[in-house]
Amino acid sequence: MKLRDLFWFATGATISYQLVKNREPLKNEFSETKQLTEGIQSNVSNIKKNIEIIQEQRVLLNQLLEDFSYKARIFSQQANASVEQIQTIWSEKSNHE
Repeated sequence: MKLRDLFWFATGATISYQLVKNREPLKNEFSETKQLTEGIQSNVSNIKKNIEIIQEQRVLLNQLLEDFSYKARIFSQQANASVEQIQTIWSEKSNHE
């Protein structure tokens, strides 16, 4: 056997021994990592759903904004017309006195 082959055999044996020796902590760490990964995937899925909901609500909000703007313009026009009528009546009443 060559020295190089002996070196690789010893290295492999050492790595195998360390893996067997530390198998419980490694299993626990693997399990924790798997749980974290599943949690992250669940969070990403929830975020995507929330983004969809926000986009749907944004469309509804834009529709409400347009409706509100229209109603505000109509109210302003009606209020201006009422103010003009009041001013006309007030000035006519002031002129008669």
